[in-house]
Amino acid sequence: MYQIRALRAEDLKSLQRFTDQAIGEGYYSLDEVREVLQRSTLGGEVFTLVLVRPDEATGERIVGARLTYPPGLWNHGKGKGLSPHAWPHPLQHTAYFQSLFLADELRGQGWGGRLSLAAIELLRDKTSTRGIVTHSWKESPDNSSTRYLLKLGFQKITEYPEYWREVDYNCTRCLKPPCLCTAQEMYLDLTKLTQDLKD
Repeated sequence: MYQIRALRAEDLKSLQRFTDQAIGEGYYSLDEVREVLQRSTLGGEVFTLVLVRPDEATGERIVGARLTYPPGLWNHGKGKGLSPHAWPHPLQHTAYFQSLFLADELRGQGWGGRLSLAAIELLRDKTSTRGIVTHSWKESPDNSSTRYLLKLGFQKITEYPEYWREVDYNCTRCLKPPCLCTAQEMYLDLTKLTQDLKD
């Protein structure tokens, strides 16, 4: 019933509407979603993944997304703050998990972890990525954003209060701009993860 697959050009309008519902209206414009696809594509491979399910009206509906940028195609996140000096690997060998979105009815069912694991495997198979960094939403319901990343092996680097303050959107927690939420920068060392799997 559900399928994880790569983002396609024909998905962009649907993805933009879905992000409005999932995180707050205006977080991504359609132009920014086009940029997501561009930054996600390396050597013909698309690293941003979507979770879809059949839909009678449209054929299929996006119900989840793991926005992923391979090394070399990004140099900052959506908000303000980045600490590459504290990472085990330099920026040029680090991928970025930009955002993870799930439909409300799928929360707590493990889909966030499955989408992220699929992206991790794709990065390991198709690139020379040594690590992945992301900014976790500290105020997410039940701290789910941080908890699932810790389960995947991410380690906390630092925190950025009001990380999304300059992003002009209606945060689902703050309800209106500016967003006053805190981001936790987290890092997954893929070289260590690979060694752990061998041991």
